[in-house]
Amino acid sequence: MARQGYRVWAARLAFGCVLLVVGGILSIRYLLQEYAEKPNRRSVPTSPLEIRNESDAPVDAHPLDPLLDFARTALRNHVEKHRDYTAVLTKQERVNGKLLPESKMAMKLKYGDRTSPESPRSVSVYLKTLEPKHQAGREVIWVQGRNDDKLTAHEAGLLGMITLDLKPESRLAMAGNRYPITEIGIEKLLGKLIEKGERDRKLGPATIRLTENVSLGQKQCRLMEVIHESPTALVDGSRIAFEFFLAQIYIDEELLIPLKYASYSWPKTPDGPPELLEAYTYQDLVLNVGLSESDFEPKNPAYGF
Repeated sequence: MARQGYRVWAARLAFGCVLLVVGGILSIRYLLQEYAEKPNRRSVPTSPLEIRNESDAPVDAHPLDPLLDFARTALRNHVEKHRDYTAVLTKQERVNGKLLPESKMAMKLKYGDRTSPESPRSVSVYLKTLEPKHQAGREVIWVQGRNDDKLTAHEAGLLGMITLDLKPESRLAMAGNRYPITEIGIEKLLGKLIEKGERDRKLGPATIRLTENVSLGQKQCRLMEVIHESPTALVDGSRIAFEFFLAQIYIDEELLIPLKYASYSWPKTPDGPPELLEAYTYQDLVLNVGLSESDFEPKNPAYGF
């Protein structure tokens, strides 16, 4: 009888432990979801440039014209020829004034249709963090127009048991990120290069430096650098701030794709180095892989959702 009573007591204890673990996981998921749904108080970075008299665009040649010509040609080529790609994306960003550690992610991206003639193509994105080590295994899926435009994510380690649906600009989704996932990808990068170039062209002069045969991993690229000697430009009697001191674009001229973009702010001292604002590098890029819908499905058995 004593042994039977012990077995009953042990079974009850084990059942109680299971309930505690399940209840704890559900409670954590609930708290994370509640936290995630709160709006992100840190707004997504936007350009500080405010151009007046936009219709008065300069008609003379400008040093930025080669960059704009490349970006427009590359964007047209990318839209016409490339349906999807895989890559290893390395990024490093300054968020709230702090330069965060470099991170590396395996990436899949598939293009869909345009939502309007002027807009970029819709995208489906899968990301899996490879580095840093304590974040390795984190996975994110975002399919534009699906799931109320929310991304689906889980953390690495024990928290990988919890899957959350998050608004891309929510506080939790934006933690440690300069931009939301909605801004990811080569097509968006080319669009931003055109937008920044046209904006800076209206502000006045810039210095362009071209360097051939610059190594980027196993690739040989053309390096195009844009330099603003002064932090501001005088427009209609007002001082307007430039967004960066130095921008570097590493161009694969065979593929007509920017494989790396980095921008820097002005040095703190006259002889000091410029400070990195953001850097994005595409390595092991493979175009037109033939990705399918299952590559962007959390139920995919190859994923850890």
